[in-house]
Amino acid sequence: MMETTTDAPSFARSRRQPRPEDPARIWAPLADLTEAAVAAAGSGTVAITRGFDRNSRQRAKALRELLNRRDVAAVEVTPAPGSDRLLADVEITAVVNLIGAGSWQPYRVAAELRAPVLAPKPGDGPAEEVKRDVIALAGDSGQRDVAISHVAVRAENPGASRLVLTSDGEQLTVPGGWLTMTVQGGELQVQVGGADFPERTLTTREIRVEAFDAPHRLVRDELPIADFEEAAVTFTAEPNGLVVRPV
Repeated sequence: MMETTTDAPSFARSRRQPRPEDPARIWAPLADLTEAAVAAAGSGTVAITRGFDRNSRQRAKALRELLNRRDVAAVEVTPAPGSDRLLADVEITAVVNLIGAGSWQPYRVAAELRAPVLAPKPGDGPAEEVKRDVIALAGDSGQRDVAISHVAVRAENPGASRLVLTSDGEQLTVPGGWLTMTVQGGELQVQVGGADFPERTLTTREIRVEAFDAPHRLVRDELPIADFEEAAVTFTAEPNGLVVRPV
């Protein structure tokens, strides 16, 4: 009699499915960044700022998966113009910096949204939370922006332009005017000069700058962001407006 066998072909045999790889294994800081983001998120959303290189994309994807497993929503943004629009109408409660210290974008986004920046520690030792003053910018429409380092206003045609500065109830008209602005000790340090106008420094918490007669360029942290004429921008010092938490 012919013997039969009940063995299934090898391709049909059930095999134990491999365990899914832990996304945190692709980069050591991801585990701590995940825990910090979960703790900071609350009921809000985490913004993940990343670059365009392969490593940054992989790390952002892994972090988003780790947060999703913890029921925390996340949105990825990049330094590309317009990427910040993904954060409109979203309650952002933390910003994770996967770009590194070479870009202003994670810090500006966090300060604008009044959320802390979570960043990998630079070394193995303990690192303290850092708070830093920033400069808030607002046009007459009320739309808010933030500068981390400095602001400049420059006339395209100084011979045909003027700036009008208003601060602490006093008004100053500067023909052919230009200005640069930093923030220190919770106050704005404004250097202003112009055609036949001696350079001087103003110290104030808030200043309104109106441009007349010719286009002016508004530069924030070395990046030109707007040209304005017959318009005004109000600059305000925001003490401790940026919070960076190394994790």
